Amino acid sequence: MSRNLWHHIAALWRAELFSPKDFLRRAVVVAVIFLAVHLAGLREYTCILNGTVGSVALGRGMSAFLGLAYVFAYLGVVLLVPILLLAAAMLAGWKRLARGGASVAAKVENSKQSRCR
Repeated sequence: MSRNLWHHIAALWRAELFSPKDFLRRAVVVAVIFLAVHLAGLREYTCILNGTVGSVALGRGMSAFLGLAYVFAYLGVVLLVPILLLAAAMLAGWKRLARGGASVAAKVENSKQSRCR
């Protein structure tokens, strides 16, 4: 089962640019980045937004950097991930509809030709 999971991850990583798999991959990467900064405890440093320092030992500059890193990762998850997932779903649906529409047109054409004979 582990090999099958790695196979799916590898296939996702080799996705074409602007394909549904590519949008899904980008959403997963943004979510993993947010998970990493959240588990690292960078949420404490967002207090720099109201003018206080998250850690006196790190200093104001590093606290601001870590706080902004968390804020940007959070905004990426809240704003970017849903957009990427919707784009992936819409593009996959569009491709499926286009592929299905072509087969329906081919069936109609074949039925017209069989009637003429």
